Amino acid sequence: IPCVKTDSPQGRDRTSWIDEQESVQKRTFTKWINTHLAKRNPPMLVNDLFEDIKDGVMLIALLEVLSGQKLPCEQGRQLKRIHWVANIGTALKFLEGRRIKLVNINSTDIADGRPSIVLGLVWTIILYFQIEELTSNLPQLQSLSSSASSVESVVSSETASPPSKRKVVTKVQGSARKALLKWIQYTAAKQVGIEIKDFGQSWRSGVAFHSVIHAIRPDLVDMEKVRGRSNRENLEEAFTLAEAELGIPRLLDPEDVDVDKPDEKSVMTYVAQFLKYYPDPHHTVTDVQENDKEDRLMLRDLKVWAEQFERDLARAQVAETSLQEKYQSFKHFRVQYEVKKKQIELVTQSLRKDGKLSLDQAMVKQAWDRVSSRLLDWHIHLDKSLPAPLGTIGAWLYRAEAALREEVTIHQAHEETANTIHRKLEQHKDLLKNIDGHKKAFHEIHGARSVNGVPVPPDQLEDMAERFNFVVSSSELHLLKMEFLELKYRLLSLLVLAESKLKSWIIKYGRRESVELLLQNYISVIENSKFFEQYDVTYQILKRAAEMYAKANGSVEEVENVMKFMSETTAQWRNLSVEVRSVRSMLEEVIANWDRYSSTVAGLQAWLEDAEKMLNEPEHSKKDFFRHLPHWIQQHTAMNDAGNFLIETCDETISRDLKQQLLLLNGRWRELFMQVKQYARADELDKMKEEYLDGVAHLTAFIDGSNRKFSVPVEMSFLDVKMFVQDLENIKQKLPAMEAQYKIVTRTAQLVTKEVSQEEVNEMLATLTRIKEQLSKVYSCALLYECQHLLSPLEELEKQITHFYESLEKVNEIISILDPEAQPTTVLKQKAQDLVAYQENCKKDLSLIERNSQSILQCVASSDVLQHFHQSTFQKKVTQVQITFQNMVRKAGDWRKNIEANSRLMKKFEESRAELEKVIQIANCCLKEKGNPEELLKKHSEFFNQLDQRVLNAFLKACDELTDILPEQEQHNLQEAVRKLHRQWKDLQTEAPYHLIHLKIEVQKSKFLVTVEECRAELARQNKVLSREANERMIKEHMLFFGDKGSYQLCAKRLQRIEELCQKLPVSDPVRVTLESSQRILKELKSQIDNTYVKLTEHSDTWKAYKNRFSELANWILSTEGELKKIKESVNDTAQYKQLEASEIRKHINKQGENHSWLKSRLAVLTAVCPDLEAKKTEDELCKLSSDFEGLLDFLAEIEKTLGTVGDCVQYKEEVKSAIEELISNSKEAQAEAEKILDTESLLQAQQLLLHHQQRTRRLRAKRQDVQQQISQAKRLQIEGGLPSMMQEDLQKLEGTLENIQQTMEKREEQLQVTINKWEQFERDKETVVKYLNQASSALERILNFSSLESLSSELDQTKELSKQTEAMAVQAENLVKNSSEIQLGSKNKQSLQQQAKSIQEELKKVEVTLEEDIKSMEMVKNKWDHFGNNFEALSIWIAEQEKELENLETSSSPLDIQISQIKVISSCYVINKEIDGKITGISKLEEESESFSQFVTSGECAHIKAKLTQIKRYWEELRGHAQRLEGTITGNASAQQKYEESLKQVQQAVSEFEAKLAEPLTSCSSAAATYAALQDCTVSMWPAIPATECRDMVPP
Repeated sequence: IPCVKTDSPQGRDRTSWIDEQESVQKRTFTKWINTHLAKRNPPMLVNDLFEDIKDGVMLIALLEVLSGQKLPCEQGRQLKRIHWVANIGTALKFLEGRRIKLVNINSTDIADGRPSIVLGLVWTIILYFQIEELTSNLPQLQSLSSSASSVESVVSSETASPPSKRKVVTKVQGSARKALLKWIQYTAAKQVGIEIKDFGQSWRSGVAFHSVIHAIRPDLVDMEKVRGRSNRENLEEAFTLAEAELGIPRLLDPEDVDVDKPDEKSVMTYVAQFLKYYPDPHHTVTDVQENDKEDRLMLRDLKVWAEQFERDLARAQVAETSLQEKYQSFKHFRVQYEVKKKQIELVTQSLRKDGKLSLDQAMVKQAWDRVSSRLLDWHIHLDKSLPAPLGTIGAWLYRAEAALREEVTIHQAHEETANTIHRKLEQHKDLLKNIDGHKKAFHEIHGARSVNGVPVPPDQLEDMAERFNFVVSSSELHLLKMEFLELKYRLLSLLVLAESKLKSWIIKYGRRESVELLLQNYISVIENSKFFEQYDVTYQILKRAAEMYAKANGSVEEVENVMKFMSETTAQWRNLSVEVRSVRSMLEEVIANWDRYSSTVAGLQAWLEDAEKMLNEPEHSKKDFFRHLPHWIQQHTAMNDAGNFLIETCDETISRDLKQQLLLLNGRWRELFMQVKQYARADELDKMKEEYLDGVAHLTAFIDGSNRKFSVPVEMSFLDVKMFVQDLENIKQKLPAMEAQYKIVTRTAQLVTKEVSQEEVNEMLATLTRIKEQLSKVYSCALLYECQHLLSPLEELEKQITHFYESLEKVNEIISILDPEAQPTTVLKQKAQDLVAYQENCKKDLSLIERNSQSILQCVASSDVLQHFHQSTFQKKVTQVQITFQNMVRKAGDWRKNIEANSRLMKKFEESRAELEKVIQIANCCLKEKGNPEELLKKHSEFFNQLDQRVLNAFLKACDELTDILPEQEQHNLQEAVRKLHRQWKDLQTEAPYHLIHLKIEVQKSKFLVTVEECRAELARQNKVLSREANERMIKEHMLFFGDKGSYQLCAKRLQRIEELCQKLPVSDPVRVTLESSQRILKELKSQIDNTYVKLTEHSDTWKAYKNRFSELANWILSTEGELKKIKESVNDTAQYKQLEASEIRKHINKQGENHSWLKSRLAVLTAVCPDLEAKKTEDELCKLSSDFEGLLDFLAEIEKTLGTVGDCVQYKEEVKSAIEELISNSKEAQAEAEKILDTESLLQAQQLLLHHQQRTRRLRAKRQDVQQQISQAKRLQIEGGLPSMMQEDLQKLEGTLENIQQTMEKREEQLQVTINKWEQFERDKETVVKYLNQASSALERILNFSSLESLSSELDQTKELSKQTEAMAVQAENLVKNSSEIQLGSKNKQSLQQQAKSIQEELKKVEVTLEEDIKSMEMVKNKWDHFGNNFEALSIWIAEQEKELENLETSSSPLDIQISQIKVISSCYVINKEIDGKITGISKLEEESESFSQFVTSGECAHIKAKLTQIKRYWEELRGHAQRLEGTITGNASAQQKYEESLKQVQQAVSEFEAKLAEPLTSCSSAAATYAALQDCTVSMWPAIPATECRDMVPP
């Protein structure tokens, strides 16, 4: 959390003042609470407010005394926190039920004894139950109360503390506080003549307390003495008097009030008690009524002022004045507005209890709102009225100021507040993102003090500069503040959510189902939504935002508030998170206790029923039944523990049920246990045996698991070996525990052996000995050392491989750059150098990998204990690195070639673009250049006339070439850049003519002004001379200078030239103002000339001038009549029309009209001094002359009308002719342009030219319509004027020509559109085919080399599918060729398209041929491979069958003669059919077949096939050797059998002879000696007949 140093004296003073204020409130509130708790029965006493309120008991007791209601309360000596929170929750719910709004006051904060929250809660209770209740009972002060319930706690500021330390501040400014203060002012202060403004400093001297006592009991206080005493003396006496005489408890001490800033809440709490003793409040009603009358009069005056101000404002707003004057007027009104603003805001505050305004207040507020709105609208209008772009900046500035001053709306829900702030933040970011552009434009305008030459009011400009500086300086801090506030309220929403949920979780629980629902709710809210992670992320982001905001904010107080919020949030979350985290364990513990209680109760009840029946059974039955009594003792203890826990944590109803159930069960248990407790140790031996068996099983499982680990196959990778080493280390770490377990098992066995048989003892000893030996083997295993020794090289190898792939990734990043035009040349060179360096790194890494892998393999091979390590994956990994390196080398080479080709096109494009941008830049500079108009006109005309289209064409051509090599996405970016430059070029061509016209107008204007000055100088000279003399010479000089060829006519001609130039400009062009100003100047000059002329003529001779003019007028009338008659006779001849001029006559008539007028006026003067007869004669002559002049005028009007009709027809005809000629010329140009479109090299350029052509055609069509209207008007005039039919024929011819032009244009445009559409379709079809060709070409670049028969089949299917697609594309290519010949382009373009289509068609044919060849090759290989596989499988089956048959024959127990016959059959088959030789021939054929398609097989698969052939050959040789060995064995056995049979016959024969001899009776055995001799003879004669060898051979083989 960022910290701010607060070691300054101001910071220390502020901290000490807050602590002192908190201490005063604590003492005052404690005393107030004790005064009310003393009324309770029995009374209670609060010693330490923050500690004693934690359990909620004191709080509930206080509310019971104040409200007179009974509230539920958890009481007892050993209350847990859960009970504390429940009691506080009951109190808060009671307050909320009274419609007392509590914001951010929660049970956990009170249970923690947090000072700010505890004091805030007590103040809320005091305000509601004492201050507001007492003030609301004052009828004369009802109008002073401003809300139905003033107890609404709000956060003190935008950076207020979090819920844990957030002080509850009541809106005392509006309601109860104001009412109480008014009561003091009306009842006490007014009587004794003191001023009480607040509940702070006004009470420090003690005089205010005495004034209140004096108002209630005047006899108790002498105010004169009070004013002469010290503060402490006054305070002490006031508190003593109030307590002794009025019975008001002493809540304050003098030292609490006699300080710089007494605590207002403590003073209000004490002062409010005096309301109980206020005697008669009615005497103040009159004062209140007088005050209300004054207020109403003031409000009406303000309403009248606001309405008048609004009317003045409206008049000033519509006044026709300059912008400068309007702004000065606005400033004047704004000053008046600011002066009245504070007063009106003060008087329009609500003083009524329902919060509404009075009628007068509402009308003032409405009038003021209208004034504010009108003044704001006027300000905005003034800013917008400024010339662009200053008006736009002014509108933006208003929106930015409104955004920066906009207040944050605080909603009840923090999440809603955060969302509102987020929306506003996004809006403000979007608004302020253009601040730099507006700032730059405004600084330029501010420096020039004008916009495009138009001056801006300086005051308004300076005002905008100040506002702009405010926006610029405040925008960054504003955005930081908004981000901080958004995150702050998001964090607060999380805290409020956690607190509200915590209230619902730490309650008195119900049955298991309800607790299960609470646990599910906890899991859903906290764990599933990852609440803690969400809070941590929000807090970290908020922490950074707070640091940035605090760093940018210069306000020490604001920084302290931010830091305080962060520190208090951290403290609160630290405690809150612990409680929230403990909720799950608590809920799970409750559920577990419910489960434990339910299961133990059910089991124990059933067992008790059985046990009670068993008491009547024999002794041995009881002993057998109660041998498990210890188990039920444990169950009984568990039941009581769970039950007691549930009684403490569950609600009252459930606790009562549980207590009753436990009481019954424990009674039955106690009765039973007293009778059967002697059986509690019956199954101790069984337990020891069970422990012994468990220990042996555990040791055996460990030994077996270790042995399995030692022999498990391990892949040779660093991670696998490391995991294996970890497993071995785990085994080694477990060995001491296993040895300790072995010792425990040994001790248990020693105890068991004392009570079991010797046989079981021996078995246990043997088991323990075996386990000991196996543990010794595990301990002495050398596998761990070998593996640890292997880890280091494996890790090094993994690092080398990783480094290799990192370098490879760098290489791939470089060679993946296929758009060199987007990269500078230096960058590409650097990329190439980096590529070489990374390739070298890969090469070095590869050599290290190969060397290290060999050493590792040798190490594994040489080790006896590492033979179960698998090497295949390890070797594949090394092989993959080698293959990857080779692919990388190949791709890097291709990339270098591609870069070299693309860089040339990119360079060409950049050069052409730079040249085009240079031309455009020069042209833009010309458009902005200032200086002498004549020099600029000459210079710029020369430049714009030399603008060459070839620069643009060269750029477009380079762009087209570059587009062909770019990917589609980059083509789009390139086209955007091209369109941008093309648009700039077109804009330049559009602006250049207007720019030259502006310069021409400036030149003419300067010449016009010079001539006007010459005319004015001449007039000044004539007027100067006129004062001395006036004669005919001066009049002639005047007429000569200002005549038809004089300077005045020169001015008129130049003005006409300016007018002609302005007609060529758009209506909105500001330069057109020049014409109006020049016309005004010329009009003023004409007036001066006429005045001077009149003065000159007045000074000439008396009758001479009159007679001369009379004769001149008469002669002129005669000559003019003759001329007019000639004109009338020749008017119907249109051929001579141009020679007829009546305009000169009209000019002379105007002049003679002036002469005629002069004669009349002069005659009136002369007749007064001449004789009557002469005057009469002169008058008759003048009357006749006047009559002739009037007739001449009528005759001239008739002639002019006829000439006008003829002139209009002729003019329309000439205009139509010239327009048609221009149309024909433009049509020819359009035709040439159309032909140029057909000859363009690229479709894009053709499309652009077509758009330009269509625009020209539309202009021509519009012009044709204008011409058609002119023809119609000419026809109408011809009919109305009765002109000759020859003119009508001419008009019909012109109309026919116009129709032919229209038909030609429409036909040409339609043909062009059709051609371009066909061209576009051709390009799309071509792109499709070319794209397919690229894909097919990349597919055909593969080498026919297959790793398996399945891959061959898959590749064959894909190739066939590709072949079908190629056939479809061939049809499309054929259509391309056909369409290319049908597109009506220029010969060159058409030939180019046909060549492209034919080239694509040829490429497709090549692809088709290649695909057919590949399909044939793959089908051939597949057939051969299939045939090879079938033959190989058949041979393998045959060998296997023969081998099986030989094995059956070898292991057969059939008689020997059958075996001999079978082996003879087999041998005879080999010999006769020579099958063995035939099979060896088959193997040779298999080898030949494999060789025939080996070129299409990968080296690995080829080696695999060769290995299979070698294996089958070895199997055949083994089969042949087996057969030969078996044949030899059986043959030898047959020979031995034959010998055996021959010997057996001899023995049988000898035995027959012996039997015959034995059958003969003995006659010579008369004595023992004779008998012995006979026996010897018989033996000698019998045994020599059977040779020893024959007896030995008689044994069967």
